[in-house]
Amino acid sequence: MLNLALSALLISALFAAFLLQKSAKKLAKEQADEPRTTLQAGALSALFIALSAFAELLLNQTGSDIETLQRMFTNLAYYAAIPLLASAMLVSARNSHWERPAWGRWLIGLFALFELLRRMEHGEIYTQVVAVVVSGVMLAAAVMTRHKQLRSITLLAAVNMSIALLLTGPGALTASPLAEGSYLYPLLMAGALPLAAIAIKQTIVFNLKKA
Repeated sequence: MLNLALSALLISALFAAFLLQKSAKKLAKEQADEPRTTLQAGALSALFIALSAFAELLLNQTGSDIETLQRMFTNLAYYAAIPLLASAMLVSARNSHWERPAWGRWLIGLFALFELLRRMEHGEIYTQVVAVVVSGVMLAAAVMTRHKQLRSITLLAAVNMSIALLLTGPGALTASPLAEGSYLYPLLMAGALPLAAIAIKQTIVFNLKKA
C-alpha cells in the first residue's frame, strides 16, 4: 500500500511541476518576470517532492549509505520544498511577487535554518513548527484569494496539506490514529499538490488579467 501511495505522490508531484513550468513558459515575454518566477519556484518545489518520492520507491535496500541518501531527499522535500510551495501560494494570492534572487535566498535560508536547528538538537520541534507554519500560510493564502472559485481550490489544497502535515506527517502534533497508516501522508500529499499547482497558476492568470 505504501508503494502505491508513493507512486501516486510521484505522479502527482511531476504533474504539478509540469503544469507550473508549462504555465511559466506560456506567460507573454512582455509581462513582468516576477509572476513567471513564482510559477518556477512552485515547479521546483514539486520537483523536489517528486525526487523524494522516487528515492523512497527506488532506494528500498538496507544500509547506512542508502538510509542517509533517503533521509537527505526526505529532508529536502519536507524542510525546503513544502515551505517553498506554501510561499509561492501566498505570494500569488497577495499578488506581490518576488524577484528570482529573493527566491534563491529564501531557499538557501530554509536549508540553513534546518541545519542550524538540527545541530542545536531542536529538530523535532522545528519539524512541528514547519507543519504549523505551512498550514497557516496556505490557509492565509486561501483567505487572501479574491476570486471565489479560486479561493475554494486554494482552501481545498490548504486543508489537504494541513491534514497531511498536522495529523499524518513527520510533524504530526498529536498521536492520531491517522498517523499509524504510513501510506496516508504521501496519499494526502498527492491530493494536495495538483490543487496547489492549479491554485497558484490560476491565481496568477487571474491577477494578470485584472492588471
